[in-house]
Amino acid sequence: MTVPLYPLMLEPLLKERIWGGDSLVALHRLEGRGVERGATPFGESWLLCDDNVVSNGALRGKRVVEVVAEWGEDLLGSANLASYGTKLALMAKFLDAADDLSIQVHPDDAYAREHEAHTGHLGKSEAWYVLAAAPGAEVVWGFNRTFSADEVRTAVADGSLDELLNRVPVAPGDVIVNPAGTVHAVGAGLLLFEIQQASDLTYRLYDYGRRDPAGNLRELHVDKALAIADLARADPAQARGTGSNHGGSTGPTPGSTAWRPLVATPQFTLHGTRVEGALDCSTSAESFDLLVLVTGGVSLVAGDGSEAITLERGDAALLPAALGQYRLAGTGEVLRSRVASGVDV
Repeated sequence: MTVPLYPLMLEPLLKERIWGGDSLVALHRLEGRGVERGATPFGESWLLCDDNVVSNGALRGKRVVEVVAEWGEDLLGSANLASYGTKLALMAKFLDAADDLSIQVHPDDAYAREHEAHTGHLGKSEAWYVLAAAPGAEVVWGFNRTFSADEVRTAVADGSLDELLNRVPVAPGDVIVNPAGTVHAVGAGLLLFEIQQASDLTYRLYDYGRRDPAGNLRELHVDKALAIADLARADPAQARGTGSNHGGSTGPTPGSTAWRPLVATPQFTLHGTRVEGALDCSTSAESFDLLVLVTGGVSLVAGDGSEAITLERGDAALLPAALGQYRLAGTGEVLRSRVASGVDV
């Protein structure tokens, strides 16, 4: 018998990274639950992927991929099915960068299908929402003038690649969009929310000569990167999302009932809202809603009242496309991600 639809709370998956910090353990309130803050450089917390485990209701203990197999289009929505079938189209993360990430680039869907089909990954367009930033924090975004592949290859070899790239200052509330093919990097001192296509395809151009725990230089993928990278001059102003406001909040004004658009790409959309009191919402038949609470505390009740959950800062909830009406109540800032379609409400 099919389990009736309800909002799914998802357990985060922490990932150790050489550049990681110590914020994610506290963000997910894991201290005292067998995880010690600072003991491991956790750089990523995966909030939505096939392997996240449901922590509430009748499907508690099931992985997302298992729920997809049970609920199908009722969970994913028509836009996901039209573009990617029953493969979950999106992935979401928190990133905690104590050090600079590698300078890298991701392929698009066409390249992934032709050259990386064996991996099962999609292409990778992504966007970042800045949650916290150390003074002077920056991201790398595109080239400061147009270069040839040979010029970039030479700069990688002699360690001068950084001189060819734009550095964009960022602050909490900023939004940065990285279409596939854009050379980019997260700078040190940043805590970010990332929404992206469901892919782990990353081609490193440069990694500051860092070594892995075994003492080996981390692998670069220069040939693959240059095959897909946009080497034309990039305007740093174009890095920012539709709702980005450098140094200010991207959320709606207090008391607003609107979801404010932050990012709109062919692959996904990102909206934000600030809940103060109660906010009535609805899913769309085109896509599931992924809700992530970045400040405060909010309760979520489905329209039929069958399942109520409480979101604290750092929590993620996956709402089936066919769920329909739901209510958010409390005080907090919520981000909502969807698979892109012709209709986004």
